[in-house]
Amino acid sequence: MNAIRTLIQATMGFFQELGATALFFGRVVRTFRNTQDNFQPILAQVAFVSYRSVSTVLFAGVFVGAILVLQIDLILSKYDAEIFLGGLNTSTVIREVGPLIISFLLAGKIGAFTAAELGTMRVTEQIDAIECLGTNPIHYLVVPRLFGIMISSLILLFIGLIVSVGGAMSVAWFARGINTVEFASSIPKFVSISTFGAALLKALIYGGIVATVSCHRGFTASGGARGVGQAVTQAAIYTNLYILFANFTLSHILDLIEVLANSARGVS
Repeated sequence: MNAIRTLIQATMGFFQELGATALFFGRVVRTFRNTQDNFQPILAQVAFVSYRSVSTVLFAGVFVGAILVLQIDLILSKYDAEIFLGGLNTSTVIREVGPLIISFLLAGKIGAFTAAELGTMRVTEQIDAIECLGTNPIHYLVVPRLFGIMISSLILLFIGLIVSVGGAMSVAWFARGINTVEFASSIPKFVSISTFGAALLKALIYGGIVATVSCHRGFTASGGARGVGQAVTQAAIYTNLYILFANFTLSHILDLIEVLANSARGVS
């Protein structure tokens, strides 16, 4: 009974936090629509987030591509199907691994920093002081950070995909003797414009989850230094849970759309 009660409480807490985060996101969007002079602060945040994350993305991208190409090659070599290595590896990176890795890196590096930064401002009453001066703290503090992280996720995804595919090509060449032309020849069979579109959509949604959860937890933090630590921990936990939940849901939706589109083309 205790286990069931704990499970029910955890599930309710998950969806309560999800609802509070969604309401917070709506509040930020309304503030963005009703205010001006947002371009420069958002651009500054895009530069800040991209600069702080690009080295990690480059490092992770190379090794993700290298690991995937070795693992996929182990399976394909059993069936003499190594000609499809480039296409399968690239499709896997673009469809799933790339957007997920980028979002997890953003959550660990930028999300935690944002939650801690806003949480510190809240518990030291800096946000209250901004409100006393007649400035909307959502407009001044949250809008640039939230949209900056979302836009940066697309930029970092593009960089990560290039590096990952390049790393996979290099490893396939040196470790498996598959040259670049042979590796790239099967990519068009598995990758299309819709594949890139799905990856961009996932990166944008996952980046929005990272930005919204971290800003929400930091903006609503309380209880001094301990409260800031709890806000950072909760931001990390809920971000990863929501990303996995969104990935499961979005993958099924995109697969259904692709099936319907293929059926429509077959009918026509």
